[in-house]
Amino acid sequence: MKKINKVIVTAGGTREWIDPVRYISNASTGKMGYCIAKEFLQTDKEIIYIRGNVSDAYKNLINAKTIEVETTEDLLENILKEFTNGTLLIMAAAPADFKPVHKSEIKIKKKDSQEITLVLKPNPDILKTLNEKIQQNHWENCVLVGFAAETHDLEKNAREKLKQKGLKFIIANQITSHSGFGEAKSSIKIFSQNGLEYQVFNSPKEIIALEIVKFLEKKLED
Repeated sequence: MKKINKVIVTAGGTREWIDPVRYISNASTGKMGYCIAKEFLQTDKEIIYIRGNVSDAYKNLINAKTIEVETTEDLLENILKEFTNGTLLIMAAAPADFKPVHKSEIKIKKKDSQEITLVLKPNPDILKTLNEKIQQNHWENCVLVGFAAETHDLEKNAREKLKQKGLKFIIANQITSHSGFGEAKSSIKIFSQNGLEYQVFNSPKEIIALEIVKFLEKKLED
């Protein structure tokens, strides 16, 4: 990683508000992103930790610049503020893919037997947008690493995302009732354009984070 001088790690879910008390989000605790950023503190790189809604234990990372964000657009905006030549981005956050077309400024009241239709529109694709910005700005020595949390067709979906978003690597994990989000153990597979590169089975996220950082350091050292 000689040409990489900054590492941005994102963590947690974003929130898209329906009204002042309700929002769209997901079950991410932020643990994986936090553990990866913590492992990178052992290197000589500048570490930027950008986190959305995370568990209390993962809100602040000592010795890293911590940035709190709310929505997916906030997340993209703050990544772009920090991104420059020689940046490695690890997109471990779980941004909401959709947001309400209209946000109510007051709490939507429940009425018996009344159905409510929530109309959604897509949020920006952060990694795809970043890949386009890298090309437009001619940024050099930049690496994008994505995550793919999938419930089915893990390899197929991960490799499609890898190609569509212009990633160097994608880290795929299967979401089940016993693995994936939260404090549970997890398993990952790391893919590049060449196929499967590395895998870790049924391990605590602290161990998986360590293995991810070791893998990236080895692969990007040139």
